[in-house]
This record gives sequence, C-alpha cells and structure tokens, in this order.
Amino acid sequence: MSVVSMATESSSASDLPSHDSGELTVHFCTPLWGVPHASTYTLSPAVRDGVWWLQSTEEPITTFVLADPFVLDPAYAVDLGEAEREALAVTSADDVLALIMLTLPAGGGGDVTGNFRAPIVINVREGKALQVVSRDESHSLRGPVTMASYSLRADTAPAS
Repeated sequence: MSVVSMATESSSASDLPSHDSGELTVHFCTPLWGVPHASTYTLSPAVRDGVWWLQSTEEPITTFVLADPFVLDPAYAVDLGEAEREALAVTSADDVLALIMLTLPAGGGGDVTGNFRAPIVINVREGKALQVVSRDESHSLRGPVTMASYSLRADTAPAS
C-alpha cells in the first residue's frame, strides 16, 4: 500500500486541465457503486470553490455533488494501492484530485454529510477516475460538511 499525498490547499476549477467550459470529462475505471450503467461523467465547477457537479454523460439525471475534503480537514489523506495507482495511470501526485461525495438533506432541512471513507480519485491529466475505499478506518462514511467552508467563486458572487 502506498499513500498519495494530496495538495492541502482548496482545489478549484483552475486545478483542472484547461477547457473552454471549465469542465473535464472523466471515465471511471470501474463504475460507481450502484450506478453500473454509467462510466463517463462530466466534472464541472459549482458556485463554491472546491465543490463540483459530477454528471453522467450516458444518463444526465445521474448527478452527484463532490467536494474537496482538504478544505474541511487539511490532514486528510488518500491511500492508493498499487493496483489503484496503475488503473488511474498515476505518475505524479500533482495529477491527482481527490473529492468526497456529498449527501444533501431532502427538503433543505438537516445536515450535509460527506463520504470521507470512499473518495472519488481523479487523474486529471488522463481523465481517469475511480472510487477508492480508504484503508483508514477513521474516515467516516457520513462526516459532517459545513458548506460555508467553501467560499463562493469570484465569478459567481453577487455584486455589492
């Protein structure tokens, strides 16, 4: 088992390879759990820095909200095994973006949680993605997420 150190600063759309739309197409090496029919997604920035939409290109109704876990916990680490590194074609930690899947409360009430135990790991240079189960048992399946920790992007903030 090897540990891939991730950048501890907040990820942003500028971390992605340059595209006119700010979007990145990613292909999952193995389909996401519970979504076996979709393997290609578009990753696009949301209105908050460090938050993204992950939308299936095969079935656009299949959409997830992802967030940068390092905004909430700078000590967070993702451990990748050799097979995972190989599947993602990881040659440098600088090419890797780790994001957690968020669960939003129904009806606007309740708490937002994040799956810190099974992050989505993306090789942004290769456009490959994989959901990885962390070997760190301290990572929670439903850890609290404070959305206010993610600032509004400058290009989306209302003028004062």
